Amino acid sequence: MAKHLVEATPAALAGSIVDLQTQLRLERFLAYEAALMDDHQYQQWHALWADGDIRYWVPCNDDDQDPMTGIAIIYDDRASLDERMMRLKDKNAHAYRPQPKLVRTISGVVPLSREDDELVVASSFVLGEMRAGLQNIWFGKCLYRLQDDPERFRIRSKKVMLLNNDEAMPNLTFLV
Repeated sequence: MAKHLVEATPAALAGSIVDLQTQLRLERFLAYEAALMDDHQYQQWHALWADGDIRYWVPCNDDDQDPMTGIAIIYDDRASLDERMMRLKDKNAHAYRPQPKLVRTISGVVPLSREDDELVVASSFVLGEMRAGLQNIWFGKCLYRLQDDPERFRIRSKKVMLLNNDEAMPNLTFLV
């Protein structure tokens, strides 16, 4: 993700890809998405996604690998994401109980490019998780493709690059 900023166009670094109002909308949208995930509001979070083809990807071992040949912690299309939502909401899915307490901070929201109604946006996060007496802290970066609808943004793809994606880690029983 740092690579995305280092290699960003001068327009991205100068802030000329979006106006100030759109920048504020982006930051508020990503804060809202984080709040929905932290509060386990899966149906509302799911509604943030665009119609048509989507991708929710959490790579393993290498952020820049080919998802068709590499290993992924999560690599969901619409059908897989729908199944993930059903499992997360299932009261009988004991691996997901008790639900963790979550809080995350989003920062470094930078629009990298814009083409028609689509924005590519980078951000960073710190996520605190407390579950069954154990506390974990997750660090990562996200790369979004967002559809800029007049009323709101919609997620077309989200790539979550966990800082420790090349280390052993516990199961992700929540959304990142």
